[in-house]
Amino acid sequence: MSIGDGREGKIRAALAKGQLGGKLAGLSLPRQIITIALWPLLEQIMSFICASTSLILATGMSDDGVVKEHLASGIGVTGYVMWLGFLMQGAVGMGATAIVSRMTGARRFGDANYAANQAATLGLLAGLLSAGLMYVTADFLVMHLLDLSEYAQEVALRFMNTGCWVAVFSGIVFAVNAALRGSGDTRTPFFIMLAVDGLNIVFSIFLVHVMGMFVEGLAWGMVLSMAVSALILTAILMRNSLRMRREMGNRPLDEYAALQGRSYVPPLFLRLRDMIPDHGMMARILNIGWSQAVEVGGIWVIQMYVLHIISRLGDAAVGAHTIAIRIESLSFLPGFAIGVAGAALVGQYLGSRSARLALETIHKCILYSVMFMGAMGVIFFLFPEFFVYIFASDSPGLMAVAVPVVRVFLIAEPFYAAMLMIKMCLRGAGYTKKVMYVSYGCMGFFRVGCLLIWDTLWPESLSLVGLWLLFSVDMAVEFAILLRMLHGLSWVRKQV
Repeated sequence: MSIGDGREGKIRAALAKGQLGGKLAGLSLPRQIITIALWPLLEQIMSFICASTSLILATGMSDDGVVKEHLASGIGVTGYVMWLGFLMQGAVGMGATAIVSRMTGARRFGDANYAANQAATLGLLAGLLSAGLMYVTADFLVMHLLDLSEYAQEVALRFMNTGCWVAVFSGIVFAVNAALRGSGDTRTPFFIMLAVDGLNIVFSIFLVHVMGMFVEGLAWGMVLSMAVSALILTAILMRNSLRMRREMGNRPLDEYAALQGRSYVPPLFLRLRDMIPDHGMMARILNIGWSQAVEVGGIWVIQMYVLHIISRLGDAAVGAHTIAIRIESLSFLPGFAIGVAGAALVGQYLGSRSARLALETIHKCILYSVMFMGAMGVIFFLFPEFFVYIFASDSPGLMAVAVPVVRVFLIAEPFYAAMLMIKMCLRGAGYTKKVMYVSYGCMGFFRVGCLLIWDTLWPESLSLVGLWLLFSVDMAVEFAILLRMLHGLSWVRKQV
């Protein structure tokens, strides 16, 4: 027997001891990853199509190449502004995933369902705060922090003044979807986000081309699609609630689940009394998620500084940067899906007291994501013009700036893939603070410190390609530190 065979034998033995329930019961570890990752992958593909459609619709509002640069720049910066507003929602989602996955693995289904209901309430509150935050800060961020042309500023503000209200509905959707993924159900979040993205495309095309609206049509399409999807998600949870009440009778959820057998995992469902704010449970959710919010908030500040530097290179550079990010997100599709599966499985295996399988899950997720995203990096390097042309067919300026950046993905993608997997999986274990420190340290050193020195001493040499190469070095160093942290195993003992 080979060494590899021996290792697989140990994994199979560990799987027997740390058996998970539901559709994961009896599956090998790779099949468990694939089972959970399938729906997030399809979800990310639809999200990519939706976001790309919005960018194509925006740049298609004019046939003039220079105006296209302004439109791409204006719509591009709105993503960064809205990123600020979604910090609190991300914190709720991360906390919900960690707690629900841990409780599901421990077969404490009543606690898992209670946490999901509390996350829904907390998501609504976070959404209201997010919408207000984006509304009051948009003018300052667009007009004063970034060096955009007047037309690009107008485009960004007209989109933001309407688009910010999407947060009210996305707060609920993101929180509940995160809880569902933690329980191992990635199919329902897929269909919800399919509704979000599909309706967004339909509404946006109708409002822009039929109703003749400008960028406000894109913003209203986003808001309306999220509102309808929030209603659909609520209806699904209410249907689950009626079914579970009928089947459980007067039995507690855990007792009912125990009678159904070891492989049974009940669906999450809506219970109005469980949605009454419980400061203790909300504090547990936020105790896990706050460090991610602080991490992402700090990253947002760093990215806005980088965007400020890029904006001084002109609207063509900002537009090309936006297009490059959109193209890179195509490689992110399988990576994110595998990361979602890894985060859910790590939490469930730690809940079932199988640290060996939690670690093995992370190793396999790293391998799969590097394979997929690395292959995409090769494709981007060989055919960059094809991808850039989709967004900038009539703008030679955007084409000239974006194509060299896309070639850099050959270097960046493997490190990005490995770094992403470790981060997502450790967050699924609730180990968010140390991940935050690593992100701050590396990005602060490379994207603030090194960039500040570069901009101060040799500003004339700044280029978009040079900045992306700096990002690649940052991700490589970050991966090396996270890998050492992973094998230190202190994350295994994290209590949630």
